Amino acid sequence: MGDEGRAPNLRACFDARRDQIVALVEELVVRESPSERPELVTALVRFVADFLRARGFSAECLPSGAGSGEALWVHSDPPSATLILGHADTVWPEGTIRAIPFANQDGLLSGPGVFDMKAGIAIAMAVAAAAAEGEVRLKDGFSLFLTPDEETGSTASREKIIAIARRHKRVLVMEPAGERGAAKVARKGTGLVTARFTGVAAHAGLEPEKGASALMEMVRFAVFADLLAHPGRETSVVPTLARAGTKANVVPESAEVTVDCRFWTREESERVLGALGTYAPEDPRITVRVEGGLGRPPMEPTPESLELFEHAAAIATALGFALPAVRVGGASDGNFTAAEGIPTLDGLGPSGRGAHSRSESVIVDDLPRRAALLAALLEEVHP
Repeated sequence: MGDEGRAPNLRACFDARRDQIVALVEELVVRESPSERPELVTALVRFVADFLRARGFSAECLPSGAGSGEALWVHSDPPSATLILGHADTVWPEGTIRAIPFANQDGLLSGPGVFDMKAGIAIAMAVAAAAAEGEVRLKDGFSLFLTPDEETGSTASREKIIAIARRHKRVLVMEPAGERGAAKVARKGTGLVTARFTGVAAHAGLEPEKGASALMEMVRFAVFADLLAHPGRETSVVPTLARAGTKANVVPESAEVTVDCRFWTREESERVLGALGTYAPEDPRITVRVEGGLGRPPMEPTPESLELFEHAAAIATALGFALPAVRVGGASDGNFTAAEGIPTLDGLGPSGRGAHSRSESVIVDDLPRRAALLAALLEEVHP
């Protein structure tokens, strides 16, 4: 739009809506939505849907299956060029709100899920409300997708995320900001592999030579996995869970180990997961079954995604705050969209601290400026 005064106008608009945004955050936080309680996630999704329908937007609550709650798909027809992406579920079990109630104190909002990522959802809702009232001039409509199972890997919603994202030219992820309010331009990919070993049981004292120890093969596999890590590339391969055997005097017939893998690039994911998947036992009497694999692909920066970041950073400057860039080890649903080649910018939610901790909190002063940034991106303001 090129209106030099547009960014300050949007900042003033959302400064005036600060209390509304705070109220929306509270409404979302008090509605607990743990991933493992699909009916509670669905109730939260339907609250957001009702809020947006009341303001003239089309909102569909979509069943996800696989024991997950409903997803929310809000869109124009045709969809906007920009998809706003987030998740409705949290890591906090039902009842946490009684132990850690929502609070607005000393410039911070606190409560279970406030940082990851209900404040980000509230910002998107506030921008939609401002658009409905004519204060935000959406360039080509409004698209929002909220998943119900991000915290557990988005198993049920992955295909929906990809299918919906392919209908858009770019994706803005409302996950919380990084340190110093940074946008997230890269995220590690994740892999999870479980190797199960079957050997031959024997008496550990009378004739151990007749046994084939699944435990010893599991140990060799764990060492093999550990050696696949590459500190120089910041690739981690960590055996995390293990179990073996049945009795103290029996050569273990069965064993299993789970390995957590993190990597910055697709090349590294293929190297690590390929090696784990083709492991051959040293003892030929032992069989191995390797299950699992890639969870979320790496979110690798591209020229297009970095251009999107630079545009957002320029808008932030016009709004009066800095928007640095950061790479983070944790994954999000933005990993899926980035892997599809769709320019993706993550970490557009507010600044705060303590994701997944009891000290989880959001900085109140950051809410209106993050809302103004999202609105400017949807208006395609060019400062």
